[in-house]
Amino acid sequence: MKIDLRLNKDLKDKLTEYFSVVCSKHDFIDMDLLKLMVQITNKTGLQVDVLINRKGVVKDIFVSEKERVDFSALDKVDGGLNGIRLIHTVPRGDSNLTALDKVNLTNYKFDCVCAIGTSITGMVGAHVGYPNGKDMDIVYVPNVLYINKYGLLEKIEKYDFKEKRQPINMFNGYVRQQRAVLVMAEIEKDDDIVTDLKELEGLATTAGILVVNKIWQKRTKPDPKYMIGEGKLDEVARAVKLDGADLVIFDNALNGSKINNLELALGVKVIDRSMLILDIFAMRAETSEGKLQVELAQLKNSLPRLSGLIETDGRFGGGVGMRGPGETKLELNKRVVLEKIQKLEKQLRTVKKTREINRQSRKFSKKKTVAIVGYTNSGKSTLMNLLTREKLYAKDELFATLDTTTRNLWLDYNKEVLLVDTVGFINKLPHEFIDAFSSTLEETKYADLLLNVVDLSDPNYKKHMQVVEAVLKKIGTKAPVLTVFNKIDLLPGFVEVPGMKNENTVYISAEEGINIDELKLKIINFIKNK
Repeated sequence: MKIDLRLNKDLKDKLTEYFSVVCSKHDFIDMDLLKLMVQITNKTGLQVDVLINRKGVVKDIFVSEKERVDFSALDKVDGGLNGIRLIHTVPRGDSNLTALDKVNLTNYKFDCVCAIGTSITGMVGAHVGYPNGKDMDIVYVPNVLYINKYGLLEKIEKYDFKEKRQPINMFNGYVRQQRAVLVMAEIEKDDDIVTDLKELEGLATTAGILVVNKIWQKRTKPDPKYMIGEGKLDEVARAVKLDGADLVIFDNALNGSKINNLELALGVKVIDRSMLILDIFAMRAETSEGKLQVELAQLKNSLPRLSGLIETDGRFGGGVGMRGPGETKLELNKRVVLEKIQKLEKQLRTVKKTREINRQSRKFSKKKTVAIVGYTNSGKSTLMNLLTREKLYAKDELFATLDTTTRNLWLDYNKEVLLVDTVGFINKLPHEFIDAFSSTLEETKYADLLLNVVDLSDPNYKKHMQVVEAVLKKIGTKAPVLTVFNKIDLLPGFVEVPGMKNENTVYISAEEGINIDELKLKIINFIKNK
């Protein structure tokens, strides 16, 4: 039972008297209770919600601001309806059912949801919604004083029989896809809200998540408790309810205490961009080395958040943000996590030694090494497949491939090089990624030539080039770079970028095989000069 503190003692006492009271099981609602609900709403402007079971028992009462009631404490029901009808007033408004009414009906499997319209003169009719597959059937009651005469309880039995045969599903009858609200606080001056949220949506889609809403806020500095302000937090909470979301993804980095605060406030799981990226890595890793690297990155990422996350008691454990080989119970203390990190780092040092031995053997063979680098989804794997006639996984999605691949490439009848395809880079790449994938990324450090594949059809290609350059600088790569502007087939009437046509650039389409001979010739010229 939750009653707003602004309610005076007299009204509060009157309403409390109805808690656990048994109404007539033949009545939809006790009329005296209904009149009291409307009286409270007209006097205070607050919404009154009452839950009544099929025996006529008033199970719960809520008095709060409009559409701010949280039913998350209700027991979940598998199949059929939950045996409870929700009846609420609408402060100074008509009785039309809202999107939130439909979400509540679906999510909590109420027998029905009834909205009582109110005005300064009293009641203005009611609408009652019943579940009907992925929609709802609505009955209009023009005179609320006679609401018990409309046979509303008989309809519940009819719809419950249907629901047992066909459970409520708003989402097209398929297994429910995880639904997320994206959130971003624009703090840095160079933040690009539209671009960053679009990229975050691409990451979410790659992880198999349906994005149902995007919310952002400009701030001079992060809110110390929630990252965003409390007013914007209310907007996110409303979006979670209205859009049936079960996940909120922040583009900003969140520490453990912020995640804990947000989950308590929103009632759903909260992750940030880094956690989402690492989750995708967990999905993509296939080799033992890749899985070790992902697990190490996940553990390093979770370590500073651990103390804050423990407070959540793992309520939203599992799923996106915590899957793959790095999945670890939040109850593990830091000592155990640190020991695990040390163990993984030791294993990866062994892998690193193996890579060094392989590189030494390649030196004896006198084969030059060409490494493909670039922003994620720029077409690196497609180019690799075209040049080596392989059939590596290549798809129009972020981080389509994660594990490094090395193949022989014949450039001419007497020119053979080793072509290495590396993992793609992305803006705001978690630093844990660079640390954990150091052995893999070192392939770029020791390559004789780098092919920086750039998606020229992307409006943000210049920013992507800057991201790649920054990561390569952090790794310590000093090899010469041949910039490969890809996907020119997607640019009708394509013209070469002014001032960017020289011996260090080439314009191609890996998908259509355009200018590939020119690319090979430029690779040969670079290799000759080494």
